[in-house]
Amino acid sequence: MQLTLLRWIGAGLVLAAGAVHLYLYFDYFHRIATIGPLFLLNAAGGAGVAVWVAARDRLAPLLAGLGFAVATLAGFFLSVAVGLFGYHERLRGPWQETAGLIEALAVVAFCTLLAARARGRVTSGAHPRAV
Repeated sequence: MQLTLLRWIGAGLVLAAGAVHLYLYFDYFHRIATIGPLFLLNAAGGAGVAVWVAARDRLAPLLAGLGFAVATLAGFFLSVAVGLFGYHERLRGPWQETAGLIEALAVVAFCTLLAARARGRVTSGAHPRAV
C-alpha cells in the first residue's frame, strides 16, 4: 500500500472519530456537563487534525493524528475505569465499539506512517524530506 494512501486513510479515520463524537454529542452527551463540551471539542479537533494530516506530508501532522487517537482512546478507557468528570462510561456498546475500532485503526495507521518515516521512506515525492 502506498504511504500517501495510508496518510489519507489516517486522516479519514480521525475525521470519522470526530464525526462519531459529534453525533453522540447531539444524540445524548449535550446533556452532560463537561463531557458534552469535550465531545464537541473532540469533533472540532478531529476535523482540524484530519485536514492537517491530509494537507501536509510532514512529521507534525502525523504525530497530531496519533496523539488525537491515543488521547481519545485514553479518555474513553479512563471514563470506563474510574469515571471522568463524574461520568462513568460502559465498555461495551455499539457506539463504544465503533469509536474504539476507528481510533485503534487510526493508531495503527499513524504508527505505520511514523515507522516508515523513521526508516527513511517518504510518503510522496521523489526526494526524502527532513524529519
